[in-house]
Amino acid sequence: MANRTIAFHFRTIGFVPRAPIQTIARSRRYATEHPPSTSPPPPPRSEPREPQSRAGAFYKSFASPIVKCFLGALFTYQVTYWGWMKLETLEEKRGYDDEIRDLKDQLKVEVVKQIEATKGKIETHVPGEMKEQVGESSKKKGWLW
Repeated sequence: MANRTIAFHFRTIGFVPRAPIQTIARSRRYATEHPPSTSPPPPPRSEPREPQSRAGAFYKSFASPIVKCFLGALFTYQVTYWGWMKLETLEEKRGYDDEIRDLKDQLKVEVVKQIEATKGKIETHVPGEMKEQVGESSKKKGWLW
């Protein structure tokens, strides 16, 4: 009776139990394993293969490590060169900044000397009335009239 109610519920929701599926025995495959082939192996070549040269054998076995070492050395050289250039540009910039600061200080000293030298000349060459007018005009601010 319980089987009938279960079967009834499965049929109402649209699920119909099927016959059990036969399990297929599978063997585990590895990445290095080749899939089994159904075709026979190819016949051996009738021509004998030439023996590999010593240079060819050397590069066949050592090409990858040689390339890796070369690329590592190239990368190291580029990083070192970039670091050296960065330090050089910082040193040059600091030198330029120091030179500019020194020139500004020299300019300030020269401007102060020139102002002091012109003050003495103006006071000696300007008559008394003009000194008052120069002093008053510098005090006025705003519009010209």
